[in-house]
Amino acid sequence: RALQIAAAGGHNLIMTGPPGAGKTMLAQRLVTIMPPLTESEALESALAYSVKGLEYADLIACRRPFRAPHHASTAVGLLGGGQPVKPGEISLAHNGVLFLDEMPEFASTVLQQLRQPLESGYISLARAGGNYRFPARFLLLAAANPCPCGYLGDPQRRCRCSEVQIERYRNRIGGPLMDRFDLAVDIQRSDPHEVLESGKGTSSAALAEEVACACAFRSWRLRPRTDDERVAGEELLLEQARLTDATRHSFERLARSFSLSGRGIMRTLSVSRTIADMRESEQVDEEDILEALMYRRQDTSGE
Repeated sequence: RALQIAAAGGHNLIMTGPPGAGKTMLAQRLVTIMPPLTESEALESALAYSVKGLEYADLIACRRPFRAPHHASTAVGLLGGGQPVKPGEISLAHNGVLFLDEMPEFASTVLQQLRQPLESGYISLARAGGNYRFPARFLLLAAANPCPCGYLGDPQRRCRCSEVQIERYRNRIGGPLMDRFDLAVDIQRSDPHEVLESGKGTSSAALAEEVACACAFRSWRLRPRTDDERVAGEELLLEQARLTDATRHSFERLARSFSLSGRGIMRTLSVSRTIADMRESEQVDEEDILEALMYRRQDTSGE
């Protein structure tokens, strides 16, 4: 469900769970339920691949890019640079998914540099030969173990990490970057019976169809506005939510209870708007907000 919401609304998602829980498998399936690239998006993404000297046939076929750099990647490899200057993994993931497996294992200095492109949709590089700007509008998907050994909370394996080790491990990502994740889910290893029963769940094709319907509804809801109707930013999101007075008061109460920051409030509302789109509703209801809050991690900075 969280992956489907991420695909429908382009929301960043982090999955936490022990080794073998299926985090990587789930991540690799995300692009299969996302809408295909538009022609202009395909050309934008193909350009970055061309500059890098990579094959881009899949992009021309409108398949969204999926990039999964290793946690040993350098800042140049992830963000771009070098001599001559070339785009990094975040630009190769433009209009697609950037998957950071074992995210806490990435260098903290590299991770913190993701904050600017996540907000702006591009990466600016200042080098001796001039200033460079590459597109970097991507869905950030991350996976992490709950602790250094990976077995904290696992009913089948005992965790041997100290509280200090666990806290240090979790702090590698940092609160400001964690706050950029709209969705956070904990994943446990499946019971053997569930594994042997695999194949009986909802197919990727069915999930993709529901995502496409949500995107089509959003496009209809955002049909062209007149000049007098145009608003931007938070005001636009609030208008799109169409909260009733009762829902607004309930959200205010919940925001205080969850100690949400201003950013947290607007990101929760954004996820709620996507959930409402998935049921083809022009109005965000309290149930949409409650589900969105269920996906928020409560130990982030300022929340």
